[in-house]
Amino acid sequence: MSTTIFKIVIVVILSLPFSYCSSVCEATCPVDCDNTCVNGSGSVVCTNSSTLLTKLGDYHATCPIKHLDLRTTQIGKFPSNVFSEFTALQGLTLRANKITAIPDNVFSALRGLNKLNLRVQQISTLPVCMFFGLTSLETLVLKANQLNTFPDKLFVGLTSLKELNLKVKNITTLTSNMFDGLTALETLNLDKNAITTIEPGAFSYFSSSLSILRLEGNPLQIYRDNTFEELINLKKLYSDFFRLCCLVGKIEICKPKDVFSSCEDLLKKEVLGILMLVIGILSVIGNVVVIVARRLRKDNSKNEFNKVQNILITNLAVSDLLMAVYLIIISSADIHYRGRYSEVARVWKNSFVCSFAGAISTLSGECSVFTLMILSIDRAVNITNPFTTKRLNRTKCRIIIGVGWLVWIVLSFLPVLNKLSFVNISYFGENYYGKDSVCLALPLTRSRWPGWEYAIGISIAFNGLGFIVIAVSYLTIFFSVKRLGATIKSIKRREEQIRRVRKCSLIVFTDFCCWFPIILMGICSETETWRIPDEIYVWTATFIITINSTINPYLYTLFYMCTCTKSSMQSTL
Repeated sequence: MSTTIFKIVIVVILSLPFSYCSSVCEATCPVDCDNTCVNGSGSVVCTNSSTLLTKLGDYHATCPIKHLDLRTTQIGKFPSNVFSEFTALQGLTLRANKITAIPDNVFSALRGLNKLNLRVQQISTLPVCMFFGLTSLETLVLKANQLNTFPDKLFVGLTSLKELNLKVKNITTLTSNMFDGLTALETLNLDKNAITTIEPGAFSYFSSSLSILRLEGNPLQIYRDNTFEELINLKKLYSDFFRLCCLVGKIEICKPKDVFSSCEDLLKKEVLGILMLVIGILSVIGNVVVIVARRLRKDNSKNEFNKVQNILITNLAVSDLLMAVYLIIISSADIHYRGRYSEVARVWKNSFVCSFAGAISTLSGECSVFTLMILSIDRAVNITNPFTTKRLNRTKCRIIIGVGWLVWIVLSFLPVLNKLSFVNISYFGENYYGKDSVCLALPLTRSRWPGWEYAIGISIAFNGLGFIVIAVSYLTIFFSVKRLGATIKSIKRREEQIRRVRKCSLIVFTDFCCWFPIILMGICSETETWRIPDEIYVWTATFIITINSTINPYLYTLFYMCTCTKSSMQSTL
């Protein structure tokens, strides 16, 4: 008996929410609207309809509406008392309508309203008493309106407001009284406005409550340092200015984050600056010597293979020389801005010099990979098919290398054209190479700056293809030499080719060791299989990529000296 009674009680309890809901929401919604009742809370959604707000009055009398969504309902104007009967309303969405003006006190009856969404309207001005009576409001969204000014004391009375979205495009100045009354505000979104000036005291009303501030996409120019210092509980700051992160001190998240720089120095690790300068100078000396020596060297040999290889090695030295120029530019900028970098960070990143440095770095790296591809293919053809007539001669080599340089000059400097006043390639944004202090467009993080797909195509796709070609070429040479070892040793000409292959294999191997980690890390970053630690990213970008430009010319010199010594000994004998 007791078991039966217990089961009956359980059934009754489980049926209570449904019964209550049914009793509350028996009324039928107006035409084109859908209504639901969940746990006794009435929600009405009217979309893509011309249904007037006044039609909801009768429904509300029977089924109190707590959440009203009237997005895209073509509403343009409404009377000041339109919400007077909706006293139980907690959430109101008027998103994407054609509202141009809002009457004073229109929301005054909504004492329990905690969320108001007025996103994507045509509102250009707001009445002073628009938010009067909304003492329970916690979230206010005014995103994507035509607002550019706000009357003083507009937000007075919104003592419960915690989140304010003013991503409205046209705000130019944050006045000292603009946020008067917002003493409980925790999140403020001011992204993508045109804010140039922040007056003293603009953030003082919520200095102890604000935890998240968004200022991205604003060309800030005039503000006091203590404007941000007074935000004592700030945890997250998003802006386009590295300096602001220095002003607010250590917080949970501050963007833009620059893993290379500190508030004082362009390169926060002094050893990196020294290494970049030393590597740059050594690379200039080494590559200039290689280029001059090979240009002055008289090759009386009739071996077309050797002459083609000399052309390729000279071009490789030229591309490495460009990397040396990049290193000297960055290390010189570090010395010039030392001790005050945060003050000039935006100026440096937006400068033509930074963009030029990034462009020649890209040009250097990609021309090196391209030249190594041609060099590897040429060696593979000559070793595996020694008697073929389809060889790369000097004329063809110069044409291929010339076209390659032309293509990569265009691709590398295309984003820089935006620095010219009469050019606007929107895809690259204003500052493709200036996303970090060392002016490199490397896709080794998950950040998505304008033109990031372009960077992936160059740094990962092309380089990956290049090293596949190089790897296949040398594997082909290896197996060919192994298979025909005895025959090769009996032919003097083939011995000379193989000796040269062994020498250039080391050059190719060092290039591979420098660039393959970049490709691998880029792939891991894009597939989200590994988040690259900041320390590894810094050393990879500033040292691993660039050290190769210094090693190569000294390898050429060493090989040349060994060849000359061996030739001298043979002639003596």
